[in-house]
Amino acid sequence: MKKILLSAILGLAIVMSCEKKQETVIDQNNNMAATEQNVSEEHATDDHEKSDDHEEGVKLELNNGAKWPVNNEMKPYVAEMETQLKAYQPESGDYKMLAANLSTSNENLVKSCTMTGVPHDNLHAWLAPHMKEIEKLKNAEDREHANKIVGELKESMDEYHQFFN
Repeated sequence: MKKILLSAILGLAIVMSCEKKQETVIDQNNNMAATEQNVSEEHATDDHEKSDDHEEGVKLELNNGAKWPVNNEMKPYVAEMETQLKAYQPESGDYKMLAANLSTSNENLVKSCTMTGVPHDNLHAWLAPHMKEIEKLKNAEDREHANKIVGELKESMDEYHQFFN
């Protein structure tokens, strides 16, 4: 139970830290600790710590019929996650390794985020559920369950391409 709670808190912290410059340290138990530097005024408020408004307050939608722009620094990490998912072999692939690699790519994606405003909020409306799927994959108990989650992650990547460029 502690592991699940810690994972949930970690996921929420990553989502909320997008505009923060941070240094990530992984301790011996593979738990993450982040030292925040140069926190923007928006993220320094207590509002982000009170609830999941950041991910639930915005419904993912197009920008007046157009896709939202994503900063160029983030695009390689999105492509990296997509490549990892496409390369995974359902019959023989190491889904635990895939989960670890996706998690690393996602952490790099979050660290590279400099987006603000409505585009930023829409990205998080996509990213928060995507991160939850990565956490589910980390905790998958068997290949059948893992393969279902991989399918959901691939659908999430398709959704990303529907809303962002």
